[in-house]
Amino acid sequence: MLSQLTRARAVVYIAMMLNLVLSTIVAAASVNGTGYPSVAAALEALKARPDVTVTVQDGWTIADDKANSTLWSFTPPGHDAHPAVVRRTVVNQDGQPSIRMHTLCQGRRDACDALTEEFRRVNAALQQALAAPATPAAPWKPSASQKSRVEELSRAYFADKDAQRYREAWARLAAAAQQQSSFAQWRSAAAETAAKAGAPLQREVKKVTVYRSAHGGTPGTYAAVDFTGRFANADTYCGYLVWSEQADGSFLLVREEENFIYKATDAQLTPEQRAKMRGVYRCAE
Repeated sequence: MLSQLTRARAVVYIAMMLNLVLSTIVAAASVNGTGYPSVAAALEALKARPDVTVTVQDGWTIADDKANSTLWSFTPPGHDAHPAVVRRTVVNQDGQPSIRMHTLCQGRRDACDALTEEFRRVNAALQQALAAPATPAAPWKPSASQKSRVEELSRAYFADKDAQRYREAWARLAAAAQQQSSFAQWRSAAAETAAKAGAPLQREVKKVTVYRSAHGGTPGTYAAVDFTGRFANADTYCGYLVWSEQADGSFLLVREEENFIYKATDAQLTPEQRAKMRGVYRCAE
């Protein structure tokens, strides 16, 4: 049996060891890299800072410290490693951006290891993206086939109207253009214009411009076709068509503008007045 002295010495030794262990734990908590002794203390301190934005995303509490390029990720309740926080800071290392990470995890050891490994994989992907030189996107250019298809469609559309194949011409219009009037109304207006202008004598596609735009609030690829020509009753005829490219690569007509200076009017114009009217109509030369 141990003597009373031996037992007393053992108690003193155990107490000293416990004190050493507790001191080591406190010291480790203070130098874990996060600067806080516990996850709760870190969260409380960050919430108290007016320069830190705290949000909740998919259960995770995220503290964004932009001034220090640091992001804090707190595990949600129910996470295997909870409570835990991962601190990530973007630093410049040898002229390259790098992510420095510190973890304070008070959950199960295996869950903490898994959490750390998961964030290491995410950091590696982020760091690779940060280090990769940005490759400027090549400027978009229309293809030659787009221009040729639009010009062919425009000639076919004009041919349908000139031959009074109005149903075929109407079928080339986009749904939005067809909704502006009924087929009967559109056909009546087209027939009236044709009767007033007389027989077509000449029509020429002057320019095809394929571009990308949010035309009418709808982003996409469009083609503007400028044309000029002459009719039996109008020596000045010009305008444009606007086609919209569809998902399957086809084009449908979304806008049409035709302008005429009829001979009766033209006879009363001076060259300067005629030139001014062509300018107003934006007739392509």
